[in-house]
Amino acid sequence: MATTPSSVVEFSEDDLDPIVDLMAELTAANAGWINFSPQVEAGYDTPPRTLFAQVFSANGEKVPLSTWSAPTRAGGRATVGIEHGSGPKALARLAEHDLALPNGWLKLNDHPRRGLVVVTGGGSSDDDVLWWLLASSHTLSVVPLTGEWEATVFRG
Repeated sequence: MATTPSSVVEFSEDDLDPIVDLMAELTAANAGWINFSPQVEAGYDTPPRTLFAQVFSANGEKVPLSTWSAPTRAGGRATVGIEHGSGPKALARLAEHDLALPNGWLKLNDHPRRGLVVVTGGGSSDDDVLWWLLASSHTLSVVPLTGEWEATVFRG
């Protein structure tokens, strides 16, 4: 599996088509993943975490890092994850914001430090998966996000 990014794409939530196209490409190859890093609103830059906080804090980073992973076989399901610093029971908080897991999706992990990991349902479109992932990232972010993102693509 590739560990060096093959490309980096900057995008806005106003135009998700280039990212949806990348997701379709990786799905067709049954390999690869995309990491999504958001831009934070001006004035909300977060200082680096101390070693003490990294080791002993129950929470992750204040700015979420979201990942979409392609299915590894034809007809398989994609996996999405969000590392976040908003604390435990992320799925419950998402449900309070009308972002409950869609029907057919399965929770693999919901941990305050390791993050939220789910497997998408077989009938979910890439558009819907990407929208849910970005909207959920906004909800779980400790700082306000601008709607501008960087997608780091790993083909593998």
